[in-house]
Amino acid sequence: MAKRKIKIPKADKSSRLTVIQPPNYDKLPPIFSLEKLVGDKYCFSNLDDTDKKQFAESIFKRKNLSWSDIKKASRHALGFEKISKDAIKGAKPSFITDDMNEFLAFRFNGMKPMVGYRTQNIFYVLWFDLDYTLYKH
Repeated sequence: MAKRKIKIPKADKSSRLTVIQPPNYDKLPPIFSLEKLVGDKYCFSNLDDTDKKQFAESIFKRKNLSWSDIKKASRHALGFEKISKDAIKGAKPSFITDDMNEFLAFRFNGMKPMVGYRTQNIFYVLWFDLDYTLYKH
C-alpha cells in the first residue's frame, strides 16, 4: 500500500490571529433590564399607569445616549447619582456581593428614582422608590 503525502498549506498574512479588544461599554447606550427587580413595596407592580408610562419615556429618552453622555448629564435630568450600598434601607438581594459598594439612581418620573446597578452597558433596575423611603434623599 502506497503512502500518500498530505500537503500542509503555508500560513499567509490573512490567516493570522486577530486579538479582539473588548468593547468600551461607556461608548454604548444603556440597556435597561427589569430581570432582577426586588418583589417588595419598591416593585414595578406598585407603579400606577402614569409611573409606568414615564418609566418607558425615561428609557426612550436615553436610548441614543452613551454611558459617557449619561455620566455628564445632571443627576436630576438624564444622568444618575451614586447611592452608597449602606444607605439603602430596603432588603438587598442575595446576589449583591460585598464588593459592590454603590448603586445608581436614575429619575424616571419627576424626581422619582429607579435604583439599581450597572454591569457592562446593562442597568439592572432593583427598586422604584415611589415614596422616597428606600434611601435618604
